[in-house]
Amino acid sequence: MAAKPMADARQVFALTGAGMVAKTTGADLIFPRSSLMRNRALKGNRLDIWPVFKPLVEADVLINMPVAKHHSLSVLTLGMKNWIGGVDGSRWSLHQDINQSIVDLAQYFKPSGTLIDAIRTMTRNGPSGGSTSDVQTKNTLILSSDPVAADARAALLFDRRPEQIGFIR
Repeated sequence: MAAKPMADARQVFALTGAGMVAKTTGADLIFPRSSLMRNRALKGNRLDIWPVFKPLVEADVLINMPVAKHHSLSVLTLGMKNWIGGVDGSRWSLHQDINQSIVDLAQYFKPSGTLIDAIRTMTRNGPSGGSTSDVQTKNTLILSSDPVAADARAALLFDRRPEQIGFIR
């Protein structure tokens, strides 16, 4: 199962090899679609009732697995920001006060763990990138049961203090 990526999920799974792994292992891939969204009371400071990807709420174990990268609005995309892919609704609205939206979603979702992939990081022109020169090899994975701690540690890989990142602060 995966959250809603910027590109079509089927294409992403095909390009990354996740589709082949699922086929080989018998795993089910659940593609995000409107019929799997349910309005939930997020009870956030900014986000109150919002459409959430139902399988994320119903999962026995929830592991957040973001790829660390630059983001033009939130400075970085890490574990807490990754939850924007787990909801539907107005992207424009989510981005109006992106740091508070990220915090509201991070308070709602309760992952068992956050595994930040910082093997290769996009250091500028994110989230979709400009060129391979925007990518640096860091060869790092960060695993924590505390998503804020994971994001704070990952910020250091980008030469940022955690308090410089609005959603971490």
